[in-house]
Amino acid sequence: MQIERLGPYRIEKQIGKGGMGAVYEATYEAAGEHHGMRVAIKALSPQLAAAEGFRERFESEIESLKKLRHAGIVQLYGYGEQDGVLFYSMELVEGTSLEEELRSGRRFDWRETIDFGIQICRALKHAHDHGVVHRDIKPANLLLARGDKIKVADFGIARLFGGTQLTTAGGVLGTADYMSPEQADGRIVSERCDQYSLGGVMYALLSGRPPFKARTMPEMLQLQRFAEPEPVKRYAPDTPNQVDQLVSQLLAKDPADRFPNVLVLARHMEALRKGLSRPVEDSQGTARPSVGSTPQRPATDATADMDEDATKAAVPLLFPNDGDTDEAMRDLFDAPTLAESDKQPSGAISAVEKSSPKVPLAPQRRFTTVDEETRREHEKSHGGRFWLVAQFASMVGLLGILVWGGWQLMQPTGADELYEQIVTRIDDRGLEDLRMVSSELEDFLTRFPEDTRAVEIQQYQQRLEFQRFERQARRKSRSGSAEGASPVESTYYAALSLAEHDPARALEILQSLLMLYDPTGQTAGGAQLQAAELDQEGDFVWLVLVRKQIEELRAKVQMQAERQVPLLRQRLAAAAELHQTHPAQANRMYRAIVYLYGSQPWAKDIVEEATRRLPEETRMSAGE
Repeated sequence: MQIERLGPYRIEKQIGKGGMGAVYEATYEAAGEHHGMRVAIKALSPQLAAAEGFRERFESEIESLKKLRHAGIVQLYGYGEQDGVLFYSMELVEGTSLEEELRSGRRFDWRETIDFGIQICRALKHAHDHGVVHRDIKPANLLLARGDKIKVADFGIARLFGGTQLTTAGGVLGTADYMSPEQADGRIVSERCDQYSLGGVMYALLSGRPPFKARTMPEMLQLQRFAEPEPVKRYAPDTPNQVDQLVSQLLAKDPADRFPNVLVLARHMEALRKGLSRPVEDSQGTARPSVGSTPQRPATDATADMDEDATKAAVPLLFPNDGDTDEAMRDLFDAPTLAESDKQPSGAISAVEKSSPKVPLAPQRRFTTVDEETRREHEKSHGGRFWLVAQFASMVGLLGILVWGGWQLMQPTGADELYEQIVTRIDDRGLEDLRMVSSELEDFLTRFPEDTRAVEIQQYQQRLEFQRFERQARRKSRSGSAEGASPVESTYYAALSLAEHDPARALEILQSLLMLYDPTGQTAGGAQLQAAELDQEGDFVWLVLVRKQIEELRAKVQMQAERQVPLLRQRLAAAAELHQTHPAQANRMYRAIVYLYGSQPWAKDIVEEATRRLPEETRMSAGE
C-alpha cells in the first residue's frame, strides 16, 4: 500500500525499510510556525500494532521519549495513528549512519572513535538522568550529521519490541551484535547495558567488525553471554593500549566491572584523549604527535537508514576452522540416524505469525505533537494554582518533618549497626563479590579500629582486595598485554584465554604450573592475603589465582562431561547399530569421535571404546 499522508504530514519519499516498518521523509503541512518543515516519519508495521500489548507499550514509550531534549538525541516531534498504522515523527538528520559508513569500507582512527564515544556518552547521560535506557546502541542507530556530530536515534525501540513475539516477513526485529550479556541472559536491564553496547560500537569503528560473529541469533546470544572478544589491537594495531583496555573494560561481562555511570566514562575518555594527544619530544627535542596521527576523512551527506539490521556471517565456536574438523563433524552428526527435525533454521528470533489478527483494527485518525501536550500540561498546572496554594501550609509542616528526619539519617552509624549491615548483606549475597559492602568495610575500619570485631572486618577487606586484584588480572588477560610479566603470570594469562573454548586443556596447563612452582601447596588457603602482600609477594599471589582458577575449571570440565558424555554415548550406540548395514559409515563416526575428543580427559572412556570398535588397520590413522 502506497502511503501518501500520515496525520498532518505529506509523504515525500521512502528513505528506509526494515523489520519493524518503514521510514519516510515528509513535510509538515498544518498551519503554524512549523509549516513546511521537513521531518522523518517512522511508520510501524500494522502486524506489530496488532500484537498483544504493543499499543500500550507504544504509548508508554512515547511518554518517556517526550522528556528527551538534547542536541545529541534525534528529537521526537509528534506521534499518532492513521488507519491502523502507528507512527511518530522526528528530526530529519542530513547524514549517514555509522553502519552505512562501516559498510562503505570506512575505518575510524582512535581519535575519531573517542570523540564519538564522548558525544554518545553526553546524550546517554541526558537519557539516563530521565530514567531512559536506550537498550539498542549500535552503528545503525548512530547518525553522523554535518561536522561529525553524532545523533543517537531510536531511543526506546528495543524496549518497545521487547515483548513482541513476532518477526516480519523477510526481517528480524533487531540483532544481537551489540547486545549486553544481561539482555542476552534475560536479566534486569540497567544503564550499564548501554556502556557494553557502546564498547561494541567502538570496537567496530576501530576494527571494521563487531566483537563477535555468529551464524544464528541463539549462537550470538551465547557468545555475548560467555565468550571474550579478541583484543581490538589484533584488527587495528595502531590503537593505543589505553584505548584497547578501555574497550575491553566496557565489554566486561560483569556490569560491575564497567564504569559507575556514563558521566565517569565520558570524563575518562576526555582525559584519555587529551593525554594521548599530548606531543612527545623526540631525541632531537622536536615535538611530534604521541600516537596515531592519521588524517580524518570527512563524513558524506546521505539519508539515514535506521532499520537495516542483519545477523552477520560467523566463525565456528567449538573447533578450528579447518577442513578436517568440518568433515569429522559431518561424519559424526550427519549420519542417516540423525533426525532431520533436529536441525534448526538460523537467523530469526521467533517465527512470523502467519494468521491474520483475530480482532480487526478499527480505522482511527489521531495525531498529537509534543509541543501541544507541553502547552496543555502547562495550562493545566496554572489552572490548579489555587489548589497548590491551599496545600502550601501542609507542605510546610511536612518539610519540618523531613528536615528532622534527614538530620537523624545524617548521624553517623554506630559500630553495632554498621557491623550488622555488613554481616546481613554478606549472609544474603555471599562472599563471591564483596564490592557490595566495600564502603561499609572501609568506614568500620576507619572509625572503629579498636573494636573486637575489627579483625573479622579486616579479613573481609583482605578478601575484597584480592577480588579486585583478580578482576584486574582478568581484564589484562583479555587485552592481550603481558609485557614484563613473569613466567607464572604469562602462563596464567595464556590458560585463561584457552579456558573459553578448551577448559580441559587450560586445566592441565594450570595444574602443571602449580606442580612446578608450588609443589608443597604453600598457596592453599592463600585467598586471605593482606592487601600489602598483593604487591610484595611476587608470584605468590599469581599462584593463589592459579589455584582458584583450577577449582573453577574442574567444575566447568565436570559440567561439560555431564552434558556431553550422554550425547556421545548416543552417537556410539547409533554407530554400532549402523555398523550392521553400513560398516564404512560407522567407522567414519568412530574416527570422528577419536579425532574430535581424543584430547579431552572427560571423554577418555568413550574415545577408547570408539578406538576398540575400529578395524585394527585403521586405528593408527584415527590417532591411536
